[in-house]
Amino acid sequence: MRTSRFVSTVALSMCVAAMTGGCAQGTSQNDAGESRSVPRSARAQDDLLKSAESALVRRCLTDRGVSLPPAPRESAKKGTGNGSGSGSGSAQDQGAARQRQFPYGIDDPAWAAEYGFGGAAGTGAPDRGDGSRDTSRTQQTQRTRQAQQTRQAQQQRLADALFGTGRRELSTRTATGQVVKANSDGCLAETQRVLYGDQARWFRSEVAVNNLEAGAHQRVTRDPAYRAVLARWSRCVAPVHKAEDPGELRSAWQRRARDLEPRQATELQRRYAVAEARCVRSTGLADTGARLEKRHAADVRAQYADLIADHRQMRERGLRHAVRHGI
Repeated sequence: MRTSRFVSTVALSMCVAAMTGGCAQGTSQNDAGESRSVPRSARAQDDLLKSAESALVRRCLTDRGVSLPPAPRESAKKGTGNGSGSGSGSAQDQGAARQRQFPYGIDDPAWAAEYGFGGAAGTGAPDRGDGSRDTSRTQQTQRTRQAQQTRQAQQQRLADALFGTGRRELSTRTATGQVVKANSDGCLAETQRVLYGDQARWFRSEVAVNNLEAGAHQRVTRDPAYRAVLARWSRCVAPVHKAEDPGELRSAWQRRARDLEPRQATELQRRYAVAEARCVRSTGLADTGARLEKRHAADVRAQYADLIADHRQMRERGLRHAVRHGI
């Protein structure tokens, strides 16, 4: 899992929760004597730290004789549609529309009628081979398997160099109760020591900060006020499909979709999604969740105030280090 987490996103992720803020400012000189300022906006600060982390990690990996995979080609990121079709707008616009977030259930029936649950529109049909043997295909399969094994070995080497190996010395618990562990001997750990001064302290504070929102969300779903509204939602959606919560409704669609043709799976997805949205709207489930989250988010921030302060302080140190050394 450590391997796939990194390889799936070549650039290092810099996930800073919005609850923490952070406003490091000031001007300093870099190693060349040039004057540079710490950016004022949170987004620019995030970009600077992401760039600094990436540069330091690449240096470390190079020193260890490990190379990062090539970045995706720019052309692959651009849409290739010709403008035809029933929808309007670019593929990127449609993708953005599909990726709306509904933390407490879809509350927009019109959106649900168009995008379903927001994922893939249908399901892939199983491969139905005729069972005949093809020597060339067998050889190709062997070559493909060998290439996959080579890639996996390269990815494992990259993951070991990045995340470290052996027993994971660092451990902390998130606001949701999950235990997160990390090594202290990889390039990521080395980068964090350089930028933030104390890798173990940064690890604990970053894990805490990155899970504040999830912790608040979990508390909402366990709140009696939310559970009461959720029960009404369940009764509302029962004529379409019995489900205790929106997640169970989506799982039910996935199970049924496996045995359906793509068009039928899409129709069923939209039917379930519209039912979810209408019942969320009529019961006020999403509004209740959002209202309760404000209170629980404040409680979580208060509980983790010390770690939030640590994180902000070390972020500011990292920003000053990046500016001073021009990275």
